[in-house]
Amino acid sequence: MSTPYLLQVALVEEIKALFADTRLKNSKGEEVALNVYSQFVPGKRSDQDDDPFPYAIVRLQEGNLSALTDPETCNVLIFFGIWDDSLNFQGYKDVLNAITRLKIHLFAKKIIDKRYQISYPFDWAIDEDGKNHPYYFGGMQTTWMLPQVQQEVHLFE
Repeated sequence: MSTPYLLQVALVEEIKALFADTRLKNSKGEEVALNVYSQFVPGKRSDQDDDPFPYAIVRLQEGNLSALTDPETCNVLIFFGIWDDSLNFQGYKDVLNAITRLKIHLFAKKIIDKRYQISYPFDWAIDEDGKNHPYYFGGMQTTWMLPQVQQEVHLFE
């Protein structure tokens, strides 16, 4: 079975594996692994809860099925949030590097979980004004092809 939700699960696992060796600062200044979340950053109940930074969010946005014989398309936003308190305002570089690394990986591999194929259009953007320092953000809008729905009943047999 191929569903947008299973695509999201596969992308979360793919990003975790790709960035497993990467360490970035959290908002306490500690070098930590990239957190990868589905749809939203988890809410905080207290200051004792884990710091979400650095993170990637895999957010399902919309899908389209134009005909039964066509594959379904699914648009997925992959969003990065990075913390960098250096006064040279260079945190955008970590965001841009994360976007570029993931883009190269996905287009080199083309298919993830043996069934989801990345397609075009593909767009990316970063927060460009530095007003959120020490928090830096950016993301990519990806388009995915899901396998065709298979007809179960043949009407004229």
